[in-house]
Amino acid sequence: MKKYTVLFFLLLVTIGATGQTNKKLKTNSTKENLTEYRQIFWNNLPKRVNWTTDYEGIFSDAEEEKLNNLISNFEKETSMEIAIVTIDTIKVAKENFDDLSLHIAKTWAVGKKGKDNGILIGFSKEYRKIRIELGDGTIKILSEKETKEIIENNFIPEFLKGSYYQGILNGTTKLMEVLRMKIKQ
Repeated sequence: MKKYTVLFFLLLVTIGATGQTNKKLKTNSTKENLTEYRQIFWNNLPKRVNWTTDYEGIFSDAEEEKLNNLISNFEKETSMEIAIVTIDTIKVAKENFDDLSLHIAKTWAVGKKGKDNGILIGFSKEYRKIRIELGDGTIKILSEKETKEIIENNFIPEFLKGSYYQGILNGTTKLMEVLRMKIKQ
């Protein structure tokens, strides 16, 4: 009887150890797959189809259309281009969010060639991060201090209420208002 108890105990220990090893391997494999997916996304960014790219699925179709129309009208009026991209946690690690925003702005070539007058608004609801990338031509018109104030006063208050579309709309509208005023000066 003791012999069977010892064998049974050894069998349980062996199964338990094997199960833990497989679980650990599976976890590492998942992390490696996510890292690989993020690298593939970085290397093969999809082309921008419109002014708004919503990878997080935050906006309704009507909201996205309203943002696209607002930006399109602004671009026709000023020649300045604004792109909005929401970035989910699958696409980037939190610590690389700013780098990806800049990479998207450069890859999508937001702004007119030779004028470098683009703006990319990168946002992640899940990471609670927003980044505004300004083209070299736009930096001459809009300072980083002004951009920071627009984020704090126009984007963030609505985000804190969970109104992400309204925050993006308010902030984008304020950016356009400030740029129009500065262009006229």
